[in-house]
Amino acid sequence: MSYDNDQEASSINNLYNHRVRLPQSYFKKYEKVPEFPGKKDSGGWNRRDGWKGHDFPRVWCILDFIEWMEEYNTHTSLGGHIGFTCPDDPELEFVEGYFEKKSLIQYPKFNLHNEIEVPEKFDFFLFSQTLEHLYNTQLAIKNIKNAMNQNGLVFTSVPTINIPHMTPVHFGGLTPMGLAALFAINGFEVLKIGQWGNHDYICKMFGNHRWPDFYELSNENGEVSNEERNCCQCWILARALT
Repeated sequence: MSYDNDQEASSINNLYNHRVRLPQSYFKKYEKVPEFPGKKDSGGWNRRDGWKGHDFPRVWCILDFIEWMEEYNTHTSLGGHIGFTCPDDPELEFVEGYFEKKSLIQYPKFNLHNEIEVPEKFDFFLFSQTLEHLYNTQLAIKNIKNAMNQNGLVFTSVPTINIPHMTPVHFGGLTPMGLAALFAINGFEVLKIGQWGNHDYICKMFGNHRWPDFYELSNENGEVSNEERNCCQCWILARALT
């Protein structure tokens, strides 16, 4: 692969080495899966059943999300404005209480290919498992960026590989590097990238054409491996620049 200039190649390598490439310790930190940390029931996620019946990559994603919100002191943002595209996203529980104003920009009823018109710009925007259903992801990210306050945070997750669903509104996935680049070239600073996947999940997902949960993948010790080279989903926390 060739680049237009050395600066472009350097930017790509810096993004990969400093944000996308994860240490080996990352792939072990949730191998022993903790209990579901939620305190309320919403969108099929509840305290009683925990991770049962839910696509396993969302487990690792939620645990990363909670950790990242603490790292970036999201709890100090009380009084700001949060936007989200699905009221049932499990991540919402762990952040919505820190914002005074909340706006549901419901997808697919509201099309992210269009300009987002809100009275006040967002300090936080959450939209999970959406990018694979957008035919023009760059346009959608630009629209989100234009609706953000400076230094506002955006979180999203997206499959890298997946079974077809919501056809014909299913256009593909993104690698961790692809997700990072999508935000970096559209006015965001990439703060965090996470990923999860393993060979067993891939075989069961494509073999049964459904999404395996924790109980289908865990061993007798309650462990599920995260294999760096078998990425199935990835997620990002990014900050809007000027």
